[in-house]
Amino acid sequence: MKDKPQDVKYRTEPLSFSEELARAVIDSLSAHIAIIDENGVILECNRAWKVFSVKNGMPENVDFKGMNYLGVCDSVTGEDASDAFEIAKGIRQVINGEITEFLFDYPCHTLDSKHWYYMRAIRMSDAKPVRVIISHEDITALKLVEEALRESREKLEEQKQSLEEANIALKVLIKHR
Repeated sequence: MKDKPQDVKYRTEPLSFSEELARAVIDSLSAHIAIIDENGVILECNRAWKVFSVKNGMPENVDFKGMNYLGVCDSVTGEDASDAFEIAKGIRQVINGEITEFLFDYPCHTLDSKHWYYMRAIRMSDAKPVRVIISHEDITALKLVEEALRESREKLEEQKQSLEEANIALKVLIKHR
């Protein structure tokens, strides 16, 4: 009798989480990831973070290590300032242990297309000193679907209203015959 898949035992070697493996894992993620310290200084970021930055006008050789993420948020001006201030406030709450996780979705449109991102800040468990993982995930496809659904709903409401008005007009017409 043949073994069922769940009966087959595979011999696996436990992974040793070396710095090399950790780097490979973080660079394999699609989310833009940065790790900051208790002051908001970027200690590390992944490949997706760097690629996104270059695509959006940063020089290829920019080194994010040592850059103060909170300082950047605090210095934003213009229409994006309120989002940036809200993000900085949420990250500080995570750093201070007031909340365990901060979530925020925001638009990040370019001249030629619309984009939205979902930002998450969470403390690294058991990290001393404090380390916070910041991730930005592209949710543009989801937002575009939401927008299309909203537009469809509005069109259906308009059609429903027109049908109701036509029905009332028809009833009035029949009544007066």
